Parts: sequence; structure tokens; C-alpha cells
Amino acid sequence: MTWSLNEIEGLSRKAARGAGLSWGLAEEAGKATRWLCAAGLPGAEALAGLLRQNDGADYATLCPLEETGTWAASGGVLCPLISGAAICDQAKDIAEGKALELGETSFPVLLLPYVAAAAQNSDTAFCIDWPGVSVTFGTETRVTMGKPDALERDRTTAVRITAARNTGGAPLDHQTRGDIAPEIAQVLTEFAHRTYAPDTAQSRLSGVGAGLSDND
Repeated sequence: MTWSLNEIEGLSRKAARGAGLSWGLAEEAGKATRWLCAAGLPGAEALAGLLRQNDGADYATLCPLEETGTWAASGGVLCPLISGAAICDQAKDIAEGKALELGETSFPVLLLPYVAAAAQNSDTAFCIDWPGVSVTFGTETRVTMGKPDALERDRTTAVRITAARNTGGAPLDHQTRGDIAPEIAQVLTEFAHRTYAPDTAQSRLSGVGAGLSDND
């Protein structure tokens, strides 16, 4: 089923919020998923997988900590949504030649929109690599694949972000709509429903909905 990019962003934002992310991170998650779907990449699938994986987790254990020069999470695996938001704060250092190293990271494809934004904000071409794939962000976003499933991985052992020395690879095509499989849409919808107020007798009496009488 195809969805408009606005629909994808709205559903993804609500799903991320329903999964326990702050409103700010949820807003960025919606934009990131939209960016990926517009690029023809599996953004909705990655978000659904990440939210299921982290469901019930303490998000403080998924945040990046730098102890040895490499970002790592106290829980063992970095959340790309939290790490992605922090990457933008490192844009100046990356543009000046400092590499940013991330340790084990879930669904690394979700990092791409954040690196793209960091590159744009610093007016510098950036490159992100993990085993099997390299993506550069310059005047175009270009992908060099070493392994066909590298963008769909649910986990990678290491990620490296640098200023790009070249912008080779195949350019991504812009899409005006995104394809989301029904089972993926269902997962996101279930998370989104957690943001809705429960329908109780008290809420109906206070004016939420039609009340206890059916006037239709």
C-alpha cells in the first residue's frame, strides 16, 4: 500500500511517541522516516523493527556515551534515533576532519537522515559507513553497496561518519509516496494508539466522543 509522505511522517511520529520517546525525538523520528521513504529506503520497516526491539527498554541505556573515543550505549546497543539527534551537534567537528565513531548500533539506516542534515548544516559533504555500505551526502545522496542487504540490517557492529573525500556511488531517486507493507503499518499503528486517551465512561460524560447515548 502506498502512503503520502505526510501520512508516513505523522504515523511515524505518533508511533515513536507511543513507544516512549520524548515529543522532540518523536518529531525527529517522523521526519527521519519520511526522508528515508522519500529516498526509496526501508524507513518504516526500520522504525517498526526498532520500536518493537526497544519496547519497554529504559531509553537512558540506549543513549551514546563516549568513554574511549567511540560512542557506545550502557545497554550494549545504540538507538539510532537518539544517536542521530546527537550527531547534528558534532557537525562542525566532522566537517573539520574529526571522524565520529559509533559502536554497536541498531537499524543503522535510520542514521542517514540525521547525517544528511548535519552535512547540509555544515555545508560539507559527509560520508557514513558500516560493514557492507557507504553513503555520501553532497549535492546528491549516493550509495555504494558492498553487500545487498547492508541497508536493511537490524544491527551493525560499527559506524563511522567522516567528511567525504569523494561522492561516488549510485544516486538515490526521490519518491513522492512511500510503500509500506500492511503488517508494518499495523505495528506502527499499534504503537501510535498508545498516545490516545482510553475511552472510558468518565471521558464520555466529560464530552469526549458522543457520550453514553447514541444519537446517530
